[in-house]
Amino acid sequence: MLRTASIQLLLIPILLLSLCMAAVQDLVFHLPTDNETLYQSGGDSYFMYVDRDFEGVKSQPWQAGTWGMVRNAYRDGNGQVRYSRMHEGIDVKPIRRDANEEPLDEVRSIAPGIVAYVSANPKESNYGRYVVVAHRVPEGTIYSLYAHLAKVTCSEGQRVTPADTLGVLGYSGVGLNKTRAHCHLEICLMINSAYDLIVQPPTNKHGLFNGLNLVGIDAADVLRACRNGQPFSLSAYFAKLREHYRVRVPWQGSMDILRRHPFLYKGRWGYPCPSVDIAFTQEGIPIAIYPAAQEVSSPTIIKCRALPTLQQNATVNRVKGNSKTAELTASGLRYVNLFLYTEQPPAAQ
Repeated sequence: MLRTASIQLLLIPILLLSLCMAAVQDLVFHLPTDNETLYQSGGDSYFMYVDRDFEGVKSQPWQAGTWGMVRNAYRDGNGQVRYSRMHEGIDVKPIRRDANEEPLDEVRSIAPGIVAYVSANPKESNYGRYVVVAHRVPEGTIYSLYAHLAKVTCSEGQRVTPADTLGVLGYSGVGLNKTRAHCHLEICLMINSAYDLIVQPPTNKHGLFNGLNLVGIDAADVLRACRNGQPFSLSAYFAKLREHYRVRVPWQGSMDILRRHPFLYKGRWGYPCPSVDIAFTQEGIPIAIYPAAQEVSSPTIIKCRALPTLQQNATVNRVKGNSKTAELTASGLRYVNLFLYTEQPPAAQ
């Protein structure tokens, strides 16, 4: 049975307190299964393919199992093939199956942490059965998510290490079958720890750990960076990510994501400002927040990098127009407003 939102709200501080009791340091992230080919050839030996039918040609590109804008192929005005759909995780192929071709690979936590959420009902989400683990790092708490599991073998509140099994790789969820069984892995930041007040049941069945409240970075980047036992620095990684657009928003004196990840703020604390600018990557990762002197009444794009294709097709449908006329789509406005929410939930309709 899924935990209620109120229980989750109580669980989060307990998890964070427990994580903070140990010395906080950069973590070494490990592979989630025994498939180690990411460190060698990678490609189709590591990433699960997607069946594609584009312009009458059927294919099974493994690239669609990587992170980023890698799905929904289209051809732009210059004839170049591009992709308009974001895949926030990586899809890891199984390497062991039984006589009936059922996958047998165990899925393990990629780093020390605490199991923050378990969704054991495969019908409750496109993720199928999934587990979320909280990991404390110097920049705050980040989360790893393991989806499409055949079964779950851990429980909420359990402390885990990379030696501990979370479940078994499978194909639960929407649009999968036995042949395409895989572990969908995400490494994420939580957008707002009040998400379960913003979006409530029955729309939201997963409280704070709804996938829409988690923004993923490239898990393959993280795993490769730790290949030789080198700890991963989230702040150093974010410093290398490329800004695509910047949104100026009204400053209300606080922002949930800054309370949890103060490294994102690039101004001087304690100095009042009427607005702040949130810098996003093309995929929607918030990589920096800057103080701004100009007051705005609603989220407004103040700069946007030019692209050889429509902004909608390259920004998870969050930006429209060109680089000079860029503005948020309805989807983009909903996304940015998640970062701004600090008030009480709206009255029930």
